Amino acid sequence: MSGGHRIRVETFAPSETGRYPTVLVLHSSAGTIVGKGAIVDLCRKLAAQGKLAMLVHYYDRTGTIWSGNETITKLWPTWAATVQDAINYAASNPRVQPDSIGLFGYSLGAFLAVEAASQDKRVKAVVEVSGGIFDARQSTLDRVPPTLILHGRADERVSVSYALGLEKTARKYGHPAMMKLYDNEGHVLKTQALNDAMERTLKFFAAHLPPASGSRR
Repeated sequence: MSGGHRIRVETFAPSETGRYPTVLVLHSSAGTIVGKGAIVDLCRKLAAQGKLAMLVHYYDRTGTIWSGNETITKLWPTWAATVQDAINYAASNPRVQPDSIGLFGYSLGAFLAVEAASQDKRVKAVVEVSGGIFDARQSTLDRVPPTLILHGRADERVSVSYALGLEKTARKYGHPAMMKLYDNEGHVLKTQALNDAMERTLKFFAAHLPPASGSRR
């Protein structure tokens, strides 16, 4: 529940019982209308890797299906609060290792992942694709956990300057971020770049969200 609204969370779990490092997955401004297949594929691969993956339908808080810039400017704080509630939900789940929580986001979801990680020390790692720091938080965001930044250099929807700005903020306030910029790629990565991005994502979470000592994988 978030703000009196029920939020759907699709969970992808390893087959064995036990507590697992967990990644909350945040969709783009297109909701799950476009690109859900790639997100679900990532969730399944995370589960196969020994992670619990939770696809959070944060649009349920506002009844949104798709959003443009004006809607995002108005509603992102509400969605950010919903992501925070999702972190609380995950941390209380008996299958979640509460000291090993990560966030993955694409586009709007990436901005929300960065924002949530800046507010909650339980978030140990972030992978953000085609996102950055919300304009309203450019001068005030002061916490960045280990973060992997993935962005197309030719992105016309979210300028690559957002990736560079986040990397600079990470160096100033947090852990130096890892960054991969894809030449000749726009906001939506093409197949080869997307496959590379997902491979890097899995390796990053494997390194930064280790299972608890003695836990089952």
